Amino acid sequence: MWVRDNFRRNVFVSVVACVWMVGCHDYKWQWSFQSPEDMQRIEEQARQQQKLVFIFYKWYLDSDANRMHGDVLADNEVGALFSDTVNLLIDKAAGPNYERYLTKYGVTAPPACILIAPDGRYKVLTGYVPKERFIELVKAARRELLDNQQRPAPSKVVP
Repeated sequence: MWVRDNFRRNVFVSVVACVWMVGCHDYKWQWSFQSPEDMQRIEEQARQQQKLVFIFYKWYLDSDANRMHGDVLADNEVGALFSDTVNLLIDKAAGPNYERYLTKYGVTAPPACILIAPDGRYKVLTGYVPKERFIELVKAARRELLDNQQRPAPSKVVP
């Protein structure tokens, strides 16, 4: 068991190092959580501060996830959209507990971007989305989520 946990930790640290080198370091990613319960606490703190939560779910072996990360999220214009949010980076290699945690948002595979409002409503983008379209979708999702009116059940955004 120690070998498996050590392997996961090494993979996770390697992924985070790659993230930093690719250019997504401006997001102030939170990735040092030890369990899905830690992620839940981070989400709750964001709610108390009335901040949106942005979760990027990736897998280092997935080409679409790497394209989203390197081509779209690394762009300064896209990064500016998330300067006032709490940003969580989750890699599929971190383990099945995180995969199970993300199913509450309807996410079953990377890449996925989840934007969560303080009241718990959320929007999900899945798959690779080109930069210009991603910006449009994120701006629309932010407007809707920050609107004070309660909406019906959360929905997925189809790119």
